[in-house]
Amino acid sequence: MYLPLHNGSERKYFVKIPIKKLGLFTVSLPLFAFITCVIITLYKDFEKANNTHCKVPNVFPSISASIGNYEPQRSIWRIAIYTHAPLRFFIIYLRWKYYINVISQNCAFVVKLAVFLNILENLSLIGLTHWASSKNYPFHEACFKTFIGSSIFYMFFTCMMLTKYRRRTTLTQLEIYSIKLKWRAFFVNVGSFAFAAYFFLRHNRLCEPYVYSMFGFSEYIVVVSNITFHMTTVYDLRKQYIYLTRKGFLIE
Repeated sequence: MYLPLHNGSERKYFVKIPIKKLGLFTVSLPLFAFITCVIITLYKDFEKANNTHCKVPNVFPSISASIGNYEPQRSIWRIAIYTHAPLRFFIIYLRWKYYINVISQNCAFVVKLAVFLNILENLSLIGLTHWASSKNYPFHEACFKTFIGSSIFYMFFTCMMLTKYRRRTTLTQLEIYSIKLKWRAFFVNVGSFAFAAYFFLRHNRLCEPYVYSMFGFSEYIVVVSNITFHMTTVYDLRKQYIYLTRKGFLIE
């Protein structure tokens, strides 16, 4: 830690970045890319994206078709994910430091497990982005399953740690709100994934009209709830800043 950051009129840093804004920017990249890709697919590639082996009518394309099968959607999604990935790893590091400060030492293993799952989630997201379902389905499927599993367990362990195993028992209103939002995002994520799995299996078995669209819409909710969960980081790290100084980066 380099102190003081200010010395009279002489400023000791060149750039000051609020962690809150960095976190919002990081989660906004995949969110806006996802929305943009779905809208472009509905407008430009509606028929192809909704065409499945069942040959029944549908209205909502799957996420895999929206982000990986057509241009410019594929490029938009890849640019967003590849840009946000390094920032995401940095946020994971900040969250790890945050867990160490607020979670009881008795849960040190669970903290490490949660951080590992968060890293695995990010790596699998990069993988399912790199391997499109239309060209490398086995790799895309493996990355997708890893992403879903790691993200669900990461959310669960994070909610449990912050609810039951804090060092402090007295919480601020903002901390209470952050935990409630995490739990809600977790339950919505698990529920929407269960619906997605059900509609996917039903579509493949019965080939009913619009069931694949219900699968696609459930996927949308999975993505939005996942992003909402990660967005709560801005409440946990709201008072921290990154400073670019003569000696490098400083986090306070």
